[in-house]
Order: sequence, then C-alpha cells, then structure tokens
Amino acid sequence: MPHYFSQHYLPLNVALDEKEGFGMVAKNEQSPADQIAEIYSEIIQGKHPEYLGGWPILSGFDVKVGSFNGCLIIIYNHTGNKSMMSSSGIGEISQAIIGAPTIDAQNKNAIRTRIEKHFSLKSSDAVVFVTPQGQLENELDIMLQKHEHVMGITPMKVFLSHKGTDKPLVREFKRSLELLGFDPWLDEDAMQAGAELERSLIKGFRDSCAAIFFVTPNYVDENYLASEVDYAIQEKRNKGDKFSIITLVLGEGDSKGSVPELLHRYVWKEPKSDLEAFREIIKALPVQTGDVYWKP
Repeated sequence: MPHYFSQHYLPLNVALDEKEGFGMVAKNEQSPADQIAEIYSEIIQGKHPEYLGGWPILSGFDVKVGSFNGCLIIIYNHTGNKSMMSSSGIGEISQAIIGAPTIDAQNKNAIRTRIEKHFSLKSSDAVVFVTPQGQLENELDIMLQKHEHVMGITPMKVFLSHKGTDKPLVREFKRSLELLGFDPWLDEDAMQAGAELERSLIKGFRDSCAAIFFVTPNYVDENYLASEVDYAIQEKRNKGDKFSIITLVLGEGDSKGSVPELLHRYVWKEPKSDLEAFREIIKALPVQTGDVYWKP
C-alpha cells in the first residue's frame, strides 16, 4: 500500500507551515487532533465512502494529547457519538510507559503497542505520532490498515490448497493456524453444499492474504489445482506484498511432491517435519500474531 500521508504536516510550533501545496495543512485554529481527523475523513471518503458514517474515529471520538521528547502523541478513543466529544491533555508521557529513550521509525510500532495496552485501547481506537517537525510520516497508513481490518474489509484469510487425499494433514495445519488467531480457508468449511466451485475458489482467494500449497506426492496438477495456482498468481499481482504464495514440498526421500511449473518462479521450502513446515508458514505470512500477554 502506498504511503498516502508521508508528506502531511501539522501547524505545530516547529512545523513548516509556511510551505503550501499537496500534503501541507495551512496554519489555522484547529487542534492537531481535529486536523488529523479531517485528513483521515477525506481519505476514507475517497477510498470507502459507503462506510464513512460508521467508520472508527470519524463517527465520533474522545481524544487525549500527550508528548514525549518533542514528539506529539495523540490518542483517539472511538465512541461513535459525534454529539459528545471531549479532549484532554495528559502532558509528558513517562519513559516507563514508552519503554525507550526516544521514538524512531524502528521502535515506533512497539511503543504504539505499549501505549495501547497502558490506556486499554480497542482495535477501533488509534495512536498517532507527530514528529517534532509536525510530520505524520506513515501514521495514517497504519491507522487505515487497522480500521479496514476492524470493518471487515481487509482480505485476511489464508487459502489452503491441497489434494483431497491430504485433507487430514491440512486439517491439522488449519487447527494450528486458528489457535494463533489466523483465519484459514478450507474448502469443506468455506463452501456450502451446491456452491459453484469456480466462483467459490475465486472468492476464497480474494478474501485471502496468502495461499499455502501443500505439495505432496498426491498433489497432481489436475484442472482445479492448476486454477488455484492461476488465482494465487493473480492475487499476488493485484495485492503485491499484501499477499504471499507459500509452497511446501512434503514427503520423504524420493517420494516427494513435484512443484507445479507455474510456481517455479516463487521460492518453495522442503521442511523435514510438520513443525518445521508450520514455522515456514508463520515466517512467510504477510500478517503477524499479536504480542504475548496473560489470558483474561
């Protein structure tokens, strides 16, 4: 996804507000939190206008504004109520909460997670960092991706491609992925009785962020398997780094699967065990699991 917002500036004391042009916000009486919400609203209006009325933050929020070593930290609490919106300052946030002496590109997401936990934020809330120069960098990209997931419009399933005779093996991988919070797409669960195969497969790939090909000695390049490879390649072209093609060659000794020719352009792995195969899957997925914390 392109960084639409990398050149936005806010009129803080050190912001370059004398410049004008695309990505610049003219100096005015709006608070930085309101300016960010206004920019965000314009993006959602252009990208997801049908969801604008109920979009996180934009349908109503309370805001806390703090800082750390010159970096402005804006915490949005989504309320869904525009008639009652509040704003409060929380001053300089302690290093104990931040967990680092400075905020930079390398640690920003880890610090965001710490702030989210400290203030008990929900998925529909947001934390936005503004540099001392008033620059948003890729902050609204991050907020957009998070809220697209909240609204259920981000393709996050994991398509499991396999031969029917390998279904018991694939079911075990499906259960393990589910334990980590992933949403695997398996034909026996995702396709209703009487569903048209081709249409169901296409929807499965469109709803997915990855396709895992379990290439065993049983994985023969039949028509529907060839179609799945074609669909995966098309999704990779459409989604770029938001879609992964993961090929696992399974078997023992000379009895191993043969990778379909169309998948030769992508790297494949030959794990020695199911555990190693599972690790390869987790490393290759374009999405990640959350931080470790105590179960409620």
